[in-house]
Amino acid sequence: MDISPELLQKKILIVDDAASMRTLTKAILREAGFAHVADVPGGREALLMMAKLKFNVVICDWNMPLMSGIELYQAVKADHKLVTPPWIMLTSSSEGDKVKEAISVGITSYIVKPFKPDNLISQLVAKLKSG
Repeated sequence: MDISPELLQKKILIVDDAASMRTLTKAILREAGFAHVADVPGGREALLMMAKLKFNVVICDWNMPLMSGIELYQAVKADHKLVTPPWIMLTSSSEGDKVKEAISVGITSYIVKPFKPDNLISQLVAKLKSG
Protein backbone atom coordinates (compact mmCIF):
# COMPACT_ATOMS: atom_id res chain seq x y z
CA MET A 1 0.00 0.00 0.00
CA ASP A 2 1.30 3.42 -0.95
CA ILE A 3 1.02 5.74 2.05
CA SER A 4 1.76 9.45 1.74
CA PRO A 5 4.79 10.81 3.66
CA GLU A 6 2.42 13.16 5.51
CA LEU A 7 0.37 10.25 6.92
CA LEU A 8 3.52 8.34 7.88
CA GLN A 9 4.40 11.23 10.24
CA LYS A 10 1.15 10.98 12.21
CA LYS A 11 1.25 9.89 15.87
CA ILE A 12 -0.25 6.51 16.74
CA LEU A 13 -0.85 5.10 20.22
CA ILE A 14 -1.18 1.36 20.83
CA VAL A 15 -2.91 0.33 24.07
CA ASP A 16 -2.78 -3.38 24.92
CA ASP A 17 -2.02 -5.24 28.14
CA ALA A 18 -0.22 -8.00 26.18
CA ALA A 19 3.37 -6.94 25.53
CA SER A 20 3.61 -9.38 22.60
CA MET A 21 0.61 -7.75 20.88
CA ARG A 22 2.06 -4.26 21.39
CA THR A 23 5.40 -5.42 19.96
CA LEU A 24 3.75 -7.14 16.97
CA THR A 25 1.43 -4.22 16.19
CA LYS A 26 4.26 -1.72 16.51
CA ALA A 27 6.46 -3.82 14.20
CA ILE A 28 3.69 -3.97 11.57
CA LEU A 29 3.25 -0.19 11.70
CA ARG A 30 6.99 0.50 11.59
CA GLU A 31 7.40 -1.87 8.64
CA ALA A 32 4.64 0.07 6.84
CA GLY A 33 6.71 3.22 7.42
CA PHE A 34 4.99 4.90 10.36
CA ALA A 35 7.61 6.85 12.28
CA HIS A 36 5.77 7.89 15.48
CA VAL A 37 4.30 4.87 17.23
CA ALA A 38 4.00 4.77 21.02
CA ASP A 39 2.60 1.97 23.15
CA VAL A 40 1.34 1.56 26.70
CA PRO A 41 0.04 -1.47 28.64
CA GLY A 42 -3.24 -0.01 29.90
CA GLY A 43 -5.85 2.70 30.06
CA ARG A 44 -4.34 4.68 32.91
CA GLU A 45 -0.99 4.92 31.13
CA ALA A 46 -2.82 5.86 27.92
CA LEU A 47 -4.61 8.74 29.65
CA LEU A 48 -1.28 10.05 31.01
CA MET A 49 0.36 9.75 27.59
CA MET A 50 -2.58 11.43 25.83
CA ALA A 51 -2.41 14.35 28.27
CA LYS A 52 1.18 14.97 27.09
CA LEU A 53 0.93 14.19 23.36
CA LYS A 54 -1.78 14.58 20.74
CA PHE A 55 -2.28 11.29 18.93
CA ASN A 56 -3.89 11.03 15.50
CA VAL A 57 -5.19 7.48 16.03
CA VAL A 58 -5.50 5.07 18.96
CA ILE A 59 -5.33 1.31 18.40
CA CYS A 60 -6.75 -0.24 21.56
CA ASP A 61 -7.41 -3.69 22.97
CA TRP A 62 -10.86 -4.21 24.44
CA ASN A 63 -10.13 -6.61 27.31
CA MET A 64 -7.60 -5.13 29.71
CA PRO A 65 -7.40 -5.20 33.51
CA LEU A 66 -8.38 -2.08 35.48
CA MET A 67 -9.83 -0.22 32.45
CA SER A 68 -11.29 -1.78 29.30
CA GLY A 69 -10.81 -0.26 25.87
CA ILE A 70 -14.41 1.00 25.91
CA GLU A 71 -13.90 2.58 29.35
CA LEU A 72 -10.72 4.26 28.10
CA TYR A 73 -12.52 5.63 25.04
CA GLN A 74 -15.32 6.98 27.23
CA ALA A 75 -12.80 8.53 29.67
CA VAL A 76 -11.02 10.30 26.80
CA LYS A 77 -14.33 11.56 25.37
CA ALA A 78 -15.39 12.83 28.81
CA ASP A 79 -12.13 14.72 29.44
CA HIS A 80 -12.49 18.13 27.80
CA LYS A 81 -8.73 18.67 27.97
CA LEU A 82 -8.16 15.71 25.66
CA VAL A 83 -8.87 15.48 21.96
CA THR A 84 -10.61 12.21 21.06
CA PRO A 85 -8.72 10.79 18.09
CA PRO A 86 -10.14 8.18 15.72
CA TRP A 87 -10.19 4.82 17.49
CA ILE A 88 -9.54 1.28 16.26
CA MET A 89 -10.66 -1.43 18.65
CA LEU A 90 -8.41 -4.48 18.30
CA THR A 91 -9.80 -7.45 20.19
CA SER A 92 -10.30 -11.20 20.36
CA SER A 93 -14.04 -10.67 20.96
CA SER A 94 -16.12 -11.06 17.82
CA GLU A 95 -19.60 -11.29 19.36
CA GLY A 96 -22.20 -9.07 17.72
CA ASP A 97 -23.12 -7.48 21.06
CA LYS A 98 -19.54 -6.26 21.51
CA VAL A 99 -19.48 -4.74 18.02
CA LYS A 100 -22.84 -3.02 18.69
CA GLU A 101 -21.57 -1.68 22.02
CA ALA A 102 -18.44 -0.25 20.38
CA ILE A 103 -20.51 1.42 17.66
CA SER A 104 -22.99 2.78 20.23
CA VAL A 105 -20.24 4.73 22.02
CA GLY A 106 -18.71 6.03 18.78
CA ILE A 107 -16.02 3.51 17.85
CA THR A 108 -16.34 2.79 14.14
CA SER A 109 -13.39 0.46 13.49
CA TYR A 110 -13.29 -2.99 15.02
CA ILE A 111 -10.62 -5.58 14.14
CA VAL A 112 -10.75 -9.11 15.52
CA LYS A 113 -7.50 -10.86 16.56
CA PRO A 114 -5.75 -12.59 14.96
CA PHE A 115 -5.76 -9.97 12.25
CA LYS A 116 -4.16 -9.53 8.85
CA PRO A 117 -1.54 -6.75 8.86
CA ASP A 118 -2.96 -5.37 5.59
CA ASN A 119 -6.38 -4.98 7.20
CA LEU A 120 -4.92 -3.04 10.12
CA ILE A 121 -2.90 -0.77 7.82
CA SER A 122 -5.85 -0.08 5.51
CA GLN A 123 -8.15 0.80 8.43
CA LEU A 124 -5.41 2.93 9.99
CA VAL A 125 -4.82 4.85 6.78
CA ALA A 126 -8.57 5.39 6.35
CA LYS A 127 -8.77 6.79 9.90
CA LEU A 128 -5.78 9.07 9.35
CA LYS A 129 -7.28 10.42 6.12
CA SER A 130 -10.67 11.06 7.72
CA GLY A 131 -9.41 12.27 11.10
